[in-house]
Amino acid sequence: MTPPLLVGVIGANRHAAAIADQGTPLGGARVSVTAASPGGRDRTAAAAVARRLGAAFAPRWQTVAQDPAVSVVLIASDDPQRDAACEAALLAGKVVLCPAPAASSASALDRLTAAQARGRGLLLAPGEIRHTGAGARAVRLAADGELGELHSVYAALRLPASDAAAGRTSILTHEGCDVFDVVCAAVPRPLRRVYATTLHAFGHSAVDTAVIIARFDDTIATMELSRCLPGSLPTTAQGEVEVEIIGSRDAVRIEPYRTAVRQYGERDAALLPWNDAPVLSMLDRALLIASGGAERSDDLAQARRILALADAAEASAARGEAVEVP
Repeated sequence: MTPPLLVGVIGANRHAAAIADQGTPLGGARVSVTAASPGGRDRTAAAAVARRLGAAFAPRWQTVAQDPAVSVVLIASDDPQRDAACEAALLAGKVVLCPAPAASSASALDRLTAAQARGRGLLLAPGEIRHTGAGARAVRLAADGELGELHSVYAALRLPASDAAAGRTSILTHEGCDVFDVVCAAVPRPLRRVYATTLHAFGHSAVDTAVIIARFDDTIATMELSRCLPGSLPTTAQGEVEVEIIGSRDAVRIEPYRTAVRQYGERDAALLPWNDAPVLSMLDRALLIASGGAERSDDLAQARRILALADAAEASAARGEAVEVP
């Protein structure tokens, strides 16, 4: 009997918590949990996740990243050490699941690309929204051409105003990357021009709102990011998500709170459950690849497109003018 794959989890953000909420290791895989920031805020939380899983706990992330028994590593931390942890795991030949953003900068992504080539690891850096049932279908319809020529894409992500990331991370590179991932996956065309503005729209000391308009050849994408929802308002783990993709033949829409994707041209709209823990479907893909049950296919090209859009948005917001993308 083939022994189960060993999954290493570095960090203790909500991705790690989603796995722990399953009560048992996924797919029969054994799970080892470690902290991304030894002695920091992740350590206690990671130890708690390990206890809930009945898994091994190691206080140093290097233990998991370099463990020869580990096949898949999930980077479940926003800690600055995530780039180093991801690089070490790739050099050790692991399948590395690092939900978007894949890296903190273009130069960091260059290092991860080199590490993947040298260590023969594999980087998976998916966004959450398109790994929900509704998100996956909406993006597939757009990317496969079933909607016809794409005219416009609208994508919004709204989070509680009390989100822990507020004030610590840029809204464009933190919340933005999940929205950018949806747009880049739905519109497989070159990015040409970006305009972005950031606001203190809800009276917070940190930027709490961003609006981004991007042109991909003849397709216009409008993106809205905000930390604005009342903390008492029930939302999915991803917050309130709204997506609309309009083509020459049809259009699709993901509706907030309806947990559904609606294709306008259908007589009966398809209602697909909204997966509140898309990291589980992401991990399924990683385990399939590690076991040889799926083709090795990395997310480097998509990660570069996301970072290019994020960098252009940051530059546009800083300059107060549109930015051309070469």
